[in-house]
Amino acid sequence: GGIIINKISTTNKVSRSNPLPLYIQLKEVIIEQIEEKNWKHGDTLPSEVELQKIYDVSRTTVRQAITELVTEGILERIQGKGTYVSQPKLEPIRPEITGFTQDMSSLGHQVSSIVLKQEIIPSNEKLNRILEINSSTQLFKLVRLRLVDGIIIGYQESFINYGLVPHLDLENYDFTNHSLYLYLLDHDVTFSESAETLEASLAGELYSEYLQIDKNAPVLKLSRVIRLQNGKPFEYANMVYRADKYKYSIKLR
Repeated sequence: GGIIINKISTTNKVSRSNPLPLYIQLKEVIIEQIEEKNWKHGDTLPSEVELQKIYDVSRTTVRQAITELVTEGILERIQGKGTYVSQPKLEPIRPEITGFTQDMSSLGHQVSSIVLKQEIIPSNEKLNRILEINSSTQLFKLVRLRLVDGIIIGYQESFINYGLVPHLDLENYDFTNHSLYLYLLDHDVTFSESAETLEASLAGELYSEYLQIDKNAPVLKLSRVIRLQNGKPFEYANMVYRADKYKYSIKLR
C-alpha cells in the first residue's frame, strides 16, 4: 500500500438537503478526491469511523459507498490491511483492429497467456452460420486466459476458418508469450473490418473460476467477427473481461 490519505478537500460535502441518497453523494465525493489527485493509486483510505466524522454520515452509508466502489474497481479492499485506491482500469482505445497484446503493450503493460486449448476442430451449426461456411470446414480453436502484469484479466476463445490459411501452423505455435494477431500480420493475413458486440454480465460459476473472482462479480462480454480483405469471415472470438480491471473505449470517425 501507499501513504495514508491525509489530504482531504472539504469543498464537496455530503448534504441532507440534496435529494440524492447519502451513499451516492459520498461515492461521488470519493471519486472526485481521486480524480483531483488528492487521493492517488495505492493510497490507504481513512477508516470507516474517520469517514463518518469527516462527512457526517452513518457507518451504514460509508459501508454502502465503499462496497459499491470496490465492486466497480475504483477502490480495493485487502483483508486486515484496509481499503486502497485502485490502479486505473486498463483501457484500450480502438480506432483500428488490434489484438489484446498490442492494446496492452501500447499502454506499457506486460502481457502473457495461459493456453487452455489449441487444436483443430470440426465446425458446428452455430459456427457455420457466423463464419459463413459449411460443416466440412476445419476450424482452429484457441482458448486462452490473458494476463496483464501477472494478473488474469480475461478469458478469450477464438475460432479461425483454417481453410483460409492452410499454410499456417497454428496448432503448433507458441501462444503463451506471442500475439495471435501479430503472428497473422507477419504472415500477410490482413483484416478489413470487425463487427463487435459488448454486453455486461455476471461472472457465474465458469468465469469466476477462470478469472479468480466472485461468481457475482461484474464482467464485460465481447464477441467479435473479423473479415479478411476479400470480405470472408475469418475469426469469431468470444472474450470475457473483469469489469473491475478493464474498460472498453472506441473512437468513432
